[in-house]
Amino acid sequence: MEVFKRKVLANGIFQILRVKPFFLLMLSEFFSQLAFNMQHFVLIFIIYGFTHSNTAVSGMLLSFMIPAVLFSVISGVYVDRWNKKKIILFAHVIRAILLLPFLIPNLHLGLIYTFTFLIAVVSQFLYPAESSIVPQLAPKKLIVPANAVFSFAMFGIMLAGYILSGPVLLLLGKTYTIVFLITLFLISAFVVVKIKLSNKKEEIQEKSHPTFHMHSIIREVKEVFVFIKRVKRVMHALLMITIAQAVLFIFAVLAPGYVTTILAAPLETLSVILIAPAGIGLAIGAFLLGSIGKKLKHELVSIVGFAIVGIVFILMPFTGRLVSYESVNNLNSILPHVININVLHVIVVMAFIIGFGIALVFIPSNSTIQLETNEEMRGRMYGLLSSLVGAVSFLPVILAGGLADLFGVGAVIVTVGILMLIFSISSFFLTKS
Repeated sequence: MEVFKRKVLANGIFQILRVKPFFLLMLSEFFSQLAFNMQHFVLIFIIYGFTHSNTAVSGMLLSFMIPAVLFSVISGVYVDRWNKKKIILFAHVIRAILLLPFLIPNLHLGLIYTFTFLIAVVSQFLYPAESSIVPQLAPKKLIVPANAVFSFAMFGIMLAGYILSGPVLLLLGKTYTIVFLITLFLISAFVVVKIKLSNKKEEIQEKSHPTFHMHSIIREVKEVFVFIKRVKRVMHALLMITIAQAVLFIFAVLAPGYVTTILAAPLETLSVILIAPAGIGLAIGAFLLGSIGKKLKHELVSIVGFAIVGIVFILMPFTGRLVSYESVNNLNSILPHVININVLHVIVVMAFIIGFGIALVFIPSNSTIQLETNEEMRGRMYGLLSSLVGAVSFLPVILAGGLADLFGVGAVIVTVGILMLIFSISSFFLTKS
């Protein structure tokens, strides 16, 4: 028992969670990500209930995406110069304040778009600040476990937010749900106050660069592009994260149609069939990488993760044929009183594998960016990443729904899977050369 306890405590995940400043950042991330992602669903409910228009809902989603394209790179420049702890703190407080107008009954649609846009603008400063502060809070030897925990906090809690938003909205109603979200943001801010940084470098840096000029911003943005061109590993990591994130956005657009048309299941089962299993797969992938990830080559792990997700996407529209194979039928005959395998069971397993594969992409790629980028440039790097994700995702997200209506959801999902597989194979040979 004592040997087992020592092994558990020696695990990288448990070691990094015992670092108090990092643990507090993750606690703050838990509350803020839960609030931020629940708010998406709540605002969709408010807008659709007010307008009964899918176009109006699309407008809200675009109001969240546009700031990523417009402001992310510039916000990264400021994050590099400002105190990151203060940025995180004020971002939580400001987002809580910007939710207050949603307590007004029958708020005008234009004002809803305005406030969702402003919330998204504030969030563009938050992601680079949180991502770039991780190496300040975690020892270098624990950077991979730290990114495993951080990635799970971001994406796992994102999934939890979508799963919980419906029940919370039904339980509390619109008004009290908004109050609940405001409270979560304020709790996040309170936790950030308790984080103690190990050095005063940021404060000195902030005082030495009090103002900016446009030519200074342009020069610092150019520095990032020059650095990326020179350091191929960082370029590869940025590319992997950007494309993987775009794929997730596309699948989010296609998932409702996939559940209702291909699986012929109620839309309300979406969270149980796809989101929850993917979250579990992400958690297990994060735990394994946090335990052994530092022994693996980051580029190869991310390529494998990309290929896994691509293969699953190719198979997903054919799940009905998978469960009709003789081997599955034989298995059902062996275990008739335990479980009868059907399409939904196969989909749950596939969703789990997708979550696991996504963990293999995001965690090593994030670790590469943080290890290869110096502290003075890290905020700009993550600002650029947010901008790339927004720019690359914008057109595919708009086209995905229309293409699915023309050619079918299954055809689009298979096409995305094939493109992912081609990209992973080509990346493998490029990294070998």
